[in-house]
Amino acid sequence: MLNITELKKKLKSIHYSNTHLNVLFKNHVSSTNDYLNYQYARDLFPLLVITNNQRAARGRNQKTWVSLNQKSISFSLCFKVNTKQLDLRYLSYLSCTCLLDAMNKNNCEDIKIKWPNDLYHNDKKVSGILIESLSIDKEIYVSIGVGINIDIPKNYSINRPYSNLDKNLDQALLVSLFCEALFKNINQINIDEIIKLYNDNLFWYQKRVSIKDNNNFYEGKLLGINEQGQLMIQNNGNIKRIDNIDSTMRRL
Repeated sequence: MLNITELKKKLKSIHYSNTHLNVLFKNHVSSTNDYLNYQYARDLFPLLVITNNQRAARGRNQKTWVSLNQKSISFSLCFKVNTKQLDLRYLSYLSCTCLLDAMNKNNCEDIKIKWPNDLYHNDKKVSGILIESLSIDKEIYVSIGVGINIDIPKNYSINRPYSNLDKNLDQALLVSLFCEALFKNINQINIDEIIKLYNDNLFWYQKRVSIKDNNNFYEGKLLGINEQGQLMIQNNGNIKRIDNIDSTMRRL
């Protein structure tokens, strides 16, 4: 179970743009990303909203994300960004690598990144990341929503294979390591380093996959992401580059 007192202690020294990171715990919300739209929450940015229970959690493309009471970690991190300096696509990749690093430091094994922003454990989905932007008084803020399975029952009805992390892991440490790594790198993103770390841990790397991009389908060997943040697949010697991170991918 998440120890919110311990989490606040671990986050006490974390700042963003010389501003202390505020932490708000809610017993239940519809969605931590949606909660950031409330005026009360906006007055606290940069802000971490965390809950034991999301009643209407969602992922990319408005897909439902299962978040059961005290059986998952659900949080959103919101802060102001300069979109002229930060490509939100790289923020998605950075978030994945920071969460991967936090899990590895928590002794979680066999963690892989599934393009564009899911994490897999033992070949099954264990975590998803949703990045959204907010425009407030002509300033741009981003919210990074994270859901992590901890103890979802094996017989629970979900339309895809899923996995859990160890329910006894230090949840406060996991969340604090993620926030610390993200804020450490956000203002000086090393794109080459992110791309290498992302590709080194990419699920289905060098395997044949199918990509659905709007109404178009592409098949080929998964090569990873390039310096422009595009996903690359190779088919018959030709390389197809995918810009749309809302595309979907499956294994052939």
